[in-house]
Formats: sequence, structure tokens, C-alpha cells
Amino acid sequence: MENLSILCLKKAKTSILDEVYKLNELLAPMVGSLKSPQELRSLINMSSNSFYAIKNDRLVGYIVCFKEQSNYHSLNYRHFHDKYKKFIYIDRIGVPKELENQGIGTQLYNYIFDIEKFNNSPFCAEVNIKPKNEVSLNFHKKMGFKETSIRKINKEHEVIYLEKHVR
Repeated sequence: MENLSILCLKKAKTSILDEVYKLNELLAPMVGSLKSPQELRSLINMSSNSFYAIKNDRLVGYIVCFKEQSNYHSLNYRHFHDKYKKFIYIDRIGVPKELENQGIGTQLYNYIFDIEKFNNSPFCAEVNIKPKNEVSLNFHKKMGFKETSIRKINKEHEVIYLEKHVR
């Protein structure tokens, strides 16, 4: 995808953060819902890597990641925290549904892979399998992630843990 700009969310204007928040909520429950734009800001401030993508002056995606030693208390983050001394956890990535399968998610992931290529840490993520997020499962498989385990969160929610080791 040409003319895609990837920019730092920590330095983003409030208007961009509001757009990212709205996109995040449109994608729920496939991406975890947040209570407010302030909760999003807090998440971004805690993150190790967080970026958004713009094409033709339009928000076309975002990604938020955490490394070890974060104060993030997500159950899924803790799964990897308890498993590895060093890791990069991809907490959320969002692309508007009408722009799926156009390479935006791939570019965002590759951007993170490039930034962290010398870290020698596994890239970790989780995907809903109840409710099933087929698009994300296919995307992660295409990106080279391998399934490592499954966790039942509650009656309505189950996730699969995925990892990619880049050396």
C-alpha cells in the first residue's frame, strides 16, 4: 500500500486519539473494548510501541504493543509475562473493516518487527476463538505466528495464544 504514513501514537493529537478510540470500539469484541479515550491514552502511555497509520489524511489503522516490565495488568499480557523474561506483546491492532486485506495490518506488524529486530524476543499475541475472529486467525498464520495454547476466559470468551520467534 503506497502513501501510508506510520506515526507515533504517544505524540498524536487528541483528534487522532479520538479516531483511534472510535475505531477500537467499532472493532469490539474482536479488539478489547475500552471505557473511554482516556483509557486508550493511558494504555498508549504504558505501551512500549504504539503507532497509527494514515493514508490520504485518513486513519487506516493502529497498533499497541507492550514489552516485559510493563505495569499492564491484562490477563493475556500476564500470560506471556509469566512465560518469558523478554517478549513483545501485541495487545491490539485495528484496521477498518472496509480496508481489511489491503496490507495495512501487515505493514504495521512489519514496522514493529523492524523496530524490534535486534531484541531477540518473541512476538506474542492472542486472538479470540470465541467469538471466533477468523480474519485475525488467518492474518496471524500468514504473518508466521504459531499457536501455543488456548485459554477459556469465561462462557462467552476464549482466546488462542500465538507466538512468532524472529532470529
